[in-house]
Amino acid sequence: MNSSTRRFSSRRPVALAPHLVWHHLGQAHRVTIWPEVAFEKEISPSLWVPYTPDPGCDAFTSGAVMLEKRRWKPFLEFFPADWSRFIQRFSFHRLHALAALAYAPALQEAFEDTPLLALVVAIHADLRGVAGAQWGELNALCDRGSVFAVLEWLGLPSTRACLDQLGTIDPDLPVRDLNRVREMLWQRHDVAVRARVASHSSIALAA
Repeated sequence: MNSSTRRFSSRRPVALAPHLVWHHLGQAHRVTIWPEVAFEKEISPSLWVPYTPDPGCDAFTSGAVMLEKRRWKPFLEFFPADWSRFIQRFSFHRLHALAALAYAPALQEAFEDTPLLALVVAIHADLRGVAGAQWGELNALCDRGSVFAVLEWLGLPSTRACLDQLGTIDPDLPVRDLNRVREMLWQRHDVAVRARVASHSSIALAA
């Protein structure tokens, strides 16, 4: 390689990883590519610091609006095929789905069976009425229990029927409607319980 070629090579721009970048209230946010999936904020030019995401916050809504599918495509090319396929099942809530996969990996199989569960898990802080995401507590619960323990932790009926009903709902349901969904699931659960009690009582009387 001659000197002119070396000088030309040194001036070529370095290809940057296609991290997912968006802005909220003037501050840049990004998610880094797999396998080191991390949510970060830019606190000064080119200085990024990681943070624990709370998908119930407004920054995620900004990301959902700003990050079009063409922005996701090169980003997801770095991900395992199963992650990529799952995230692309969402249109508006892809950031939520990514956060749920990254911070609650033990639930991936349950998410694939019931995509809306990923959104419910992502906004668990809002559903539980607490300040800030509690990913550590959630993962400790996953280690000790099952998806039904997670449903109970989220304030949902911890039943197979609940999972089946969640599986029939559009995973891009507006976040604001999830509390109403929870109420509906409890109403259906209570109706089913009353029906079982009435059935057992009728059998007992017949005997």
